[in-house]
Amino acid sequence: MTPGEVQAPGWAAIDAALARLYPGQVPHQFASKTAYELATPSPLPAIAVYEVPATAVVGRRYGPHWHYVTYGLSELFEKSSPDPDLSGFGFELTLRTAKREGEAQPPVWGLRLLQALGRYVLNTGERLDSGHRADLGGPLVPEVETALSGIATVPDPTLGKIQTPFGSLLFLQVIGLHGDEVAAMEAMGYERVVMMIGELDHFALTDLQRGSWLQDPAKVRTFRRYQLGVGLD
Repeated sequence: MTPGEVQAPGWAAIDAALARLYPGQVPHQFASKTAYELATPSPLPAIAVYEVPATAVVGRRYGPHWHYVTYGLSELFEKSSPDPDLSGFGFELTLRTAKREGEAQPPVWGLRLLQALGRYVLNTGERLDSGHRADLGGPLVPEVETALSGIATVPDPTLGKIQTPFGSLLFLQVIGLHGDEVAAMEAMGYERVVMMIGELDHFALTDLQRGSWLQDPAKVRTFRRYQLGVGLD
């Protein structure tokens, strides 16, 4: 019996959205043994990971990637939050990272990152939203060598927002950033951050080994254009 079958209408609503996006695909499902125990590393009940094939978007070719989706920041089993229009915190987190050749399982660091962010939200009660960004003050994934040290959140490019029996929820995607990118976004409004990231990388993939966009001669021009607001009105 799956969790969606055990009187979990909110869980079933997420399952249904993913089934529409990935018909017939059985995801890699990672259930937590310590769901909602905030002192543990894995307080979110589950994370599903789907395999996305190579595709072309707006003339750009994207290789295959992993698509992670959390369960537990929205209301899965019953309505307990006071806002009738939002399910729980009003969002679930997603993450995308490239699928390497011969990689049969999604990288564990993606699960750890989402669980850590989920624990932060559950502990503090702070909601994330589109265009939010933060410098984490250290490596994005402590156990993996990477220069990424920050994040931004944007609407998931394929899942968007859905209605559940307990209110709406937005699938909010996390993308890893360099510290100089976070600093350069400081004066940007939330909407501009979302638009810029969508132009730089449609799927907002997190690549632990990528260089800064500000050091890329092609992408820095896009970055500066959004900083200055040139041609955006």
